[in-house]
Order: sequence, then structure tokens, then C-alpha cells
Amino acid sequence: MFQDFFKNLYFQNLKVKAHNLIGQKKLFIHTHPRMWMFFASLMLVAITLLCVKPEFAKGVSESLPIKEANASNAPGTTAETPNWVKTDVLTAQQKEEHSKLDELKQKQRVASWISKRYKIANKASNLFVTTAYKTAFDIGLDPHLILAVMAIESRFNPYAESSMGAQGLMQVMAKVHADKFEDHGGVQYALDPVVNIKVGSRILKEYVRQTGSVERALKTYVGAAQMSHDNGYGNKVIGEYKMLKAVASGSKISTLAQAKTTDKRSARQRKVINPSSLSTQERKEQRIHDNPALL
Repeated sequence: MFQDFFKNLYFQNLKVKAHNLIGQKKLFIHTHPRMWMFFASLMLVAITLLCVKPEFAKGVSESLPIKEANASNAPGTTAETPNWVKTDVLTAQQKEEHSKLDELKQKQRVASWISKRYKIANKASNLFVTTAYKTAFDIGLDPHLILAVMAIESRFNPYAESSMGAQGLMQVMAKVHADKFEDHGGVQYALDPVVNIKVGSRILKEYVRQTGSVERALKTYVGAAQMSHDNGYGNKVIGEYKMLKAVASGSKISTLAQAKTTDKRSARQRKVINPSSLSTQERKEQRIHDNPALL
């Protein structure tokens, strides 16, 4: 009996509270009709917009921070994904830097090898190699070919002179090519290492253009253009060129074998040798084949 009494009392209290709550809501609705009209209108506009333009909802959802967070945590994605374009730019820049670094390493290898092979100071070797690379880039010639000519002509002696007037590292005939020294202060600078390399390289480049091959250009350079052979001068230069090329690429080439320059009776001073006086084997050995790959 008491249980039924308290149960009925409990339910009556719940009904009173519910009635009061509903009454408060109704009271709020009645006291703030404009606010409820505003929210109702806003919801109606939003529903209409989503129905007419569903892509708008997609754009809104993609702009939410939660969407970005979920995308960053998705499998197969990384934090660097949005920077692909920047990465491409950096890659191109890195390639250029790597190319310069590779050229620097080549110069260092070649300069060190020349210094040991020809017993010259490292400072002088670095100067010769750097100038050869710079000049080769300017005129479009292989820098190792320029260095090979210097090796055979003067053994990297910047003050070398011949009785015929050939001077400097590349044994340039200053009197014959005086016009080419005009941009460098005149023939009095023929023994300047940098000037000598620049002028000698341009002469060699002209001969390559005129004759159409490195071998014939070397034959002309040594003064044997009208001769039957150049006494092996071209072969010596090309042999030295191949070694320098291998050194630049990182190959280990011995510095013990010393390159030989042309003897005192250079091709510039020799008389024409009649090819008929040579044996078949000798004529084969003296024949120079075109090799445009050296350009």
C-alpha cells in the first residue's frame, strides 16, 4: 500500500516536471519568435542550396580541418605529397649542382694526375686544367684534348720555346698567329700560360673545323699538313687524351709511364718523306683515321 502511494507520487512529480519543461519551451518560442523564424529560414536556405548544388557540399567538406587531417593519415600518403611541384624544381637545381660538383671532381683528379706525372706544382697544374676546361667550354672543344696537346708539345712547361719560334704550353707559333694575340695584349704575352692556352686552343679548333677531323687537325697543328705523315704526333696526342679522359672519370691510371714529346727535329722542321719508301706495315701505322667522337 505504501509502495503504491510512493509510486504514484513519483509519477506525479515526473508529470509536473515534464509539464513545466514543455511550458518553458513554449514560453521561449512565444517570447523569441523572430529568432526561431531566422533559424528556420536559414535551415531552409541551406537545404535548398544543397539540393540545387551538391558540389557545394563537397567543397565545404573538403575545406574542413577534419578532412585534411584524415587525408594526411590515409595509407599511402606522406607529408611531402603537397610539395611535388616544389620537389621537381629542387630536383632540377640539385642536378645542376651535382653536374658542377662532378666537373670539380674531374678537374681535381686530372690536375693531381698531371702534377704527379709531369712533376709540376699542384698550383700550376690546377691553373692549366681550370683554364683548359673554361676555354674548351667557350669554344666547344674537349678539355682533355687541349691538355693532351699541352702534354705532348711542352710537357706542361709554360716557358718552352723551340728554334722555329713555337712558344709556351701549346707551342704556338706566335709570329704566324700574331693576330690571335691582339685581344690578349699582343705576342709579348705568348708565354703567359692562360693566354697561350686560349690562343692555342682556338687555333686547334679552327683546324678541326677546316679539316673535319681531330686527327687531320693535329697533323696541321704540328705543321705536317703537307707531309705524308706526322711521325706519330697525332697518335701520341690521342693516346694521352684517352688517359686523361679515363683519369677524369675516376679510373686509376699509372703516372709512371712518361709521355714523349716529338724529338728536336719536329714535324715543323722535317722534309717531306716519300710514302713509297715506307713499308706496307709502316704506312698502316702512319695512317690517321677520322674520330669525330673526340670532339
